[in-house]
Amino acid sequence: IIMKKILISTILAAFFAFSASATTNIGISISAANMDASGSHTTNSASGGSGGAAVKASGNADFEMASFFIEKELEYDGVKLAIGLDALPMSTEVDKLGGGDGFDATVEVGNLLTAYVQPMYDAGGITLYLKAGVASVDVDISDISRQATAAGTASTDSDQSKSVNGTMYGAGIQTDMQGGFIRLEGSVTDFDEISHTNSNGKVVKADSELTRITVSFGKSF
Repeated sequence: IIMKKILISTILAAFFAFSASATTNIGISISAANMDASGSHTTNSASGGSGGAAVKASGNADFEMASFFIEKELEYDGVKLAIGLDALPMSTEVDKLGGGDGFDATVEVGNLLTAYVQPMYDAGGITLYLKAGVASVDVDISDISRQATAAGTASTDSDQSKSVNGTMYGAGIQTDMQGGFIRLEGSVTDFDEISHTNSNGKVVKADSELTRITVSFGKSF
């Protein structure tokens, strides 16, 4: 986590340092996204104490999301380098969970902020680029309706919000058009483990991965 904060700080410092001398790119991105998660949870404790043995599970959900980006772009010896920020300021629903003695809830992700560096190469009519950076996102768990114990009592948990960091990498192509550009890219963000203990002593741990296929529309100044 400390290393990710250092990387974010370094990218942000470079972003503002290049403000006066670099081209500015701004735009909007629309993504078809998939959140894939795997993890484990302990069974509920009827007495409200520690949970029982861990049970492993996995799942994924498809959803759409839109974000905004701003970049500073430099060119040196024919190679371009963009330093940017991509932000999803609102929340988007990932999935509704439910079943048995498990977790009945709505899961949303929001406030996704990704700081990245993007080397770009002219391939004759199109631009190819790689992308790498660090990300932070809020995972909101709401509408918790039931986490029953063996005795049939539900937990007293209220809505939960967790902040998770991750590492992003991707690649794409860019085509210039009159007044701007269009990009098509694929990216993967590997998030750190998230953990939550409910009022019945049930512990949920999960690792998640966000995959995005993104179309972006931008303009340069």
